Amino acid sequence: MDPSNLVLITGAGGVGRAVMEQLRMQDVPVRVMVRRDDERAAELRTFGAEVVIGDLTCPESVAAALEGVGQMYFAMPVSPDHLLAATVVATVAREHGKLNALVGMSQMTVSQMTATSTAESHQQRLHWLAEQVLNWSGLPAGSLHDRDLSGFVT
Repeated sequence: MDPSNLVLITGAGGVGRAVMEQLRMQDVPVRVMVRRDDERAAELRTFGAEVVIGDLTCPESVAAALEGVGQMYFAMPVSPDHLLAATVVATVAREHGKLNALVGMSQMTVSQMTATSTAESHQQRLHWLAEQVLNWSGLPAGSLHDRDLSGFVT
């Protein structure tokens, strides 16, 4: 298997699952990182996805999940740890040094924010800061806005 073809997907609910399904329909090899090996993880395996258990806030988990990966789709549910997870992902991926693309899930409202805007929630602010970390990381990073999957190229 060409490592540049293997895609790591985190946050495999909603849009992440749609990304996984589209990639699998094109026979792209996919690894999905989940927090628990439960019935949802079992369902992901039925699509032919490799499932790994891990935590995006744990550098060791992220490093193990990135092994052999060429592209990554980064997303996670609303969480106070979003900024921490983005920072861990960017740091480990930089050290990993083998990603051709890192795509982050974005919200339209976050993409319209600025450093000094004040109308957003605390969670939106954390999400915006996480996008800044990915943008500044020096990695080949970009964002998907809402459900626009056309920006994810394999």
